[in-house]
Amino acid sequence: MNKFSFLLAALCVSLNAQEAKPAESKAAAPEVKLAGGAKTEPKAYFAEVWNGKSIAECLTFQKNVQVLGQQVEELKRLQVFLENALTTPEKEARGHEIAAKQAKLKGDNESMGKLYNGFSIERPYQLSFTKAVIATPISNEEFTKLSGAKDFKPDTIIAVGEKKFHIRDTIIGQGEVETFGLSLKRITDAKGQLQQLIDLQPKLTKDDDKKKVEKAIKEIQDDLSKSLDEFKKARGFDFNAEAITLPSEAKLAVQITEEEKKAIEAKSAPASDKK
Repeated sequence: MNKFSFLLAALCVSLNAQEAKPAESKAAAPEVKLAGGAKTEPKAYFAEVWNGKSIAECLTFQKNVQVLGQQVEELKRLQVFLENALTTPEKEARGHEIAAKQAKLKGDNESMGKLYNGFSIERPYQLSFTKAVIATPISNEEFTKLSGAKDFKPDTIIAVGEKKFHIRDTIIGQGEVETFGLSLKRITDAKGQLQQLIDLQPKLTKDDDKKKVEKAIKEIQDDLSKSLDEFKKARGFDFNAEAITLPSEAKLAVQITEEEKKAIEAKSAPASDKK
């Protein structure tokens, strides 16, 4: 939480306090100290199992994982219904439904394991994007003009639903993709905070609060202007709130046990080391 978020929170509390009744003071809760040292967590090992090499492959993996996640949440919901069932027929019906969905989840998870070389929703995994594209929305008129050019490349156009997007830039490298994501978040967060302060401004009655908000708005506007200038210099086009960032290359790693790690190392060791 940055200083502007703290200011927004403080001002909202102040506004609410003006209409709220004073609450009774309560004694501070006694401090609880834990005995003993911190528990040492076992070291986690990860093995790379799959590389996504296109936007379609990366998005398909994410969609598949999302489907599995939805199935897990559905099973949790049905389990609650089973626990709250009042009659025997209802319990039996819920039990049969849960068993069928568990079998479906098990089969889908096994299929994912075959597709992605050992992936499982029962294992922690890391998905790292090593390449991404930035695309801005274009109208049908803009598409017609763009596609009519001699140097037009069809693969620079992406269709998402009924909208068309034009790839404007490519980011290469895991660190670069992560840095770009942070810069986008910084811009969108600043825009959101600026709008919140502007909406809050007319509601303020204290001169001190008004001055604080005016100062904060000026600071955010300056920071935002700087960030937008840096974006344009780095990317060659203006920031567009409707732009999308899509992964085009990715690496998938799953958590493995120490025994699995040793087996992998032994298998990949030079022949001279195995003797």
